[in-house]
Amino acid sequence: MMGKSVDQSCATCGWWERCGPKLANATRDPSSGYDLGTCQLHAPVVIQGDAPFPVSMFPQTHESRFCGDWEARQGGGGGDGGERIVAFPIDRMAA
Repeated sequence: MMGKSVDQSCATCGWWERCGPKLANATRDPSSGYDLGTCQLHAPVVIQGDAPFPVSMFPQTHESRFCGDWEARQGGGGGDGGERIVAFPIDRMAA
């Protein structure tokens, strides 16, 4: 494994999202372990599961994994730890 740095893992890659959802149409995965996330380098893969319709999914990986497509995070990779505030537009105030 020549050239591999200890710092080059999923956790420090710009394409990896901690606690990221496997389902491509979700915004987060609350059931995901803190050390798991999704690699979003490539488009999600369509999978036919038990549901009557196929779903698109990203691969889930452990934070310590490494691959040849590793790319450094821009700006330190602060992130939100998988928690996002979802804003809903309010047309009118509740009575």
